[in-house]
Amino acid sequence: MIDSRRPVHLGLVWKLLLAFAAVILVALAAVAVLANQAAAREVRGFMFRGGMSDSNLLASELAAYYRGRGSWEGVDVFLGSTAQRWEGRGGMMHGAPGEGAAGMAGMMVPVFVLADSRGRVIAGPGTPEGASLTEEQVGAGTTIRLGDDVVGILYVAGESQIAVGADLIARVNRVIILAALASGGVALLLAGVLSVGLLRPVRELTSAAQGLAGGNLSRRVDVRNRDELGQLSAAFNQMADSLERAEKLRRDMTADIAHELRNPLAILQARLEGILDGVYPPSPENLELILDQNRVLTRLVEDLRTLALADAGQLSLDRVPCDLSALIRRSLDSLRSQAQESGIRMTSDAQPLTLLADPIRIEQVLGNLLSNALRHTPQGGEVVVGCRLAPGGQTVVVEVGDSGEGIAQEALSMVFERFYRGDRSRSRSEGGTGLGLAIARKLVEAHGGTIHAGNRPQGGALFTIELPIENKGQVSQSG
Repeated sequence: MIDSRRPVHLGLVWKLLLAFAAVILVALAAVAVLANQAAAREVRGFMFRGGMSDSNLLASELAAYYRGRGSWEGVDVFLGSTAQRWEGRGGMMHGAPGEGAAGMAGMMVPVFVLADSRGRVIAGPGTPEGASLTEEQVGAGTTIRLGDDVVGILYVAGESQIAVGADLIARVNRVIILAALASGGVALLLAGVLSVGLLRPVRELTSAAQGLAGGNLSRRVDVRNRDELGQLSAAFNQMADSLERAEKLRRDMTADIAHELRNPLAILQARLEGILDGVYPPSPENLELILDQNRVLTRLVEDLRTLALADAGQLSLDRVPCDLSALIRRSLDSLRSQAQESGIRMTSDAQPLTLLADPIRIEQVLGNLLSNALRHTPQGGEVVVGCRLAPGGQTVVVEVGDSGEGIAQEALSMVFERFYRGDRSRSRSEGGTGLGLAIARKLVEAHGGTIHAGNRPQGGALFTIELPIENKGQVSQSG
């Protein structure tokens, strides 16, 4: 059973059609009213100033007749000849005999009634002797004057002007109604076609959005024009591209995390099972290997946590005045033994600068960049670190360069992506998680700075960090 209280939901097409119909009806009604008023006004003007006002000409002739004779004697003959003369030239506009008020196609011979200044009938066919015009007839008649004296009143007998005008206005109204119905139908048809055309992109967007909601991230819509709907379609495609890219990154990250966890967990499991089965003795060497893999897992989890905090905007910074050159020296010292084992020189060309920053996070950035440089620098190469105050004193610039193979041009835009590696197998074997550069970028951006990757002119990669200074009091040259 249909619930009568349930609200009726109309589609957008019907809403547009109803809106168009309302506008069309209001417009047609306004036009019909104005046209009716204009037609009535023009008909009345014509009836009283045009066709029916021809009686003014006869009144002038009667005035001349009275002036020539001094009386109305013999005026019956004059009126009869005048009526015949008007019949010969077409007469006055009126309903044709036999048609009455129903037709305007024919013409009729008018009946003239002449009365004196008091309204007593002097001449007129079919008028009884001693009859008088009514006040309405006197008002509708034409006054005949000789100078300032009224010598008579000419009244045109027959159907009244009001009836003739009303009939003509009725005919005009019928034409207006028919024209309004025809134009309204055509307008509604055009409105329907226009509504369907306007809503086609909306239906395509709805279908594509439902596809995205169902997991089909490859759905796109055609951008046919540059209007608001075209801009909406383009924005939808951009959103779909972003969602597809984010989904791909999520899947790649999940696969990379699983891979990074699988290797150390497999080593831990194999070593522990070997100890339990007596294959390996529980010696410090075997336990050290287990501890190393535990450190790898701990570092991976900590890196992921740092990135998650940065993405959520919850990465806290403990900004204090710190010696940037001292942080660089400490970072170099922590990796110097590793560099010596690989035969790599590590040098610093850092100006003594004091910067307001989080020293732990800045040192973490430097450590990640130096570790990345050592992994890509061959034996006998060098890693160079420098810092300086940029011209204008508004930016501190830190540069970390190496003499390795450099970064391929197509990889420059991807080196800061999570788990990206130019040489995946070598990076894993040397303990890299693929998160160091991504963390470095997040930490630098948290300080309000930027980091860029490029290549040195003499060969090798070059990472440039720029940390903006809010005011000159936050940075100073140290002794």
